[in-house]
Formats: sequence, C-alpha cells, structure tokens
Amino acid sequence: MTPEQLEILRAAPGTDFSIGVVPGPDRTLLYGYDCDRYTWHIFQKDGQLHKAVYLGTNREFTVKETGDAFDARHLIPNKRLYPEACDFTFCLQLKRLDLYLSFTTFGSLFDHDRRDPFVGGTF
Repeated sequence: MTPEQLEILRAAPGTDFSIGVVPGPDRTLLYGYDCDRYTWHIFQKDGQLHKAVYLGTNREFTVKETGDAFDARHLIPNKRLYPEACDFTFCLQLKRLDLYLSFTTFGSLFDHDRRDPFVGGTF
C-alpha cells in the first residue's frame, strides 16, 4: 500500500448503522432490558423514533431521546429482548446490519395476542 492509498482507506466511510422509522403504524419496535435491569423501549410514534430507558415500573425515564434516525448499535440493550414484543421488520433491518439480537424465551412476557401497540412506557 502507498501513503496515498492509506489516506484513501482512512477517509473511506464505514458501515452506515443509521436506522429510521419502519413502514406501518405507531408501535413498539424493540422491548427488553440491560444487565442493570433497566427497561429499554424503542418505539415509533408520530413519524419519529423514540428511545425510552427506565428502571422497573416507575417509568421515570433515565434516557428519553427522539429523532428521525438513530445509530442502530445504540438501540439494543446489552442483555435480552422479548421477542413477542419486538417488531419483525425492525429486527430484520438490525440483523441485516449484522447486529446481534439476544432474545429471551418466546412468550416469557405475555402471549402473542396483545392488542396495545405499545408494550412499555412512552412519552
């Protein structure tokens, strides 16, 4: 490699991990928890993505972010996701970005027949 090629390589863009709203109605996209037992709720509402992180059922948000798109690597909790609460299309997009999704046993949160489009706390 030449010095010029090295500079080209350094300037070359890496993978774009941006992810935005998916087609369809307002709903939960990801729902899970991290190693500190904080609940992670990623949802779309009013044409934007929202990230809500809170401890237990008190719904006092420690993280409350809204945007047109996010870095997908920062939307996945480091412990588990509840598959019955996650959106297939959104998860497929994450998988296509080669991101690891650690799911717990299906049905451990509720049965698949839920009616509310949001599983966790929203703002």
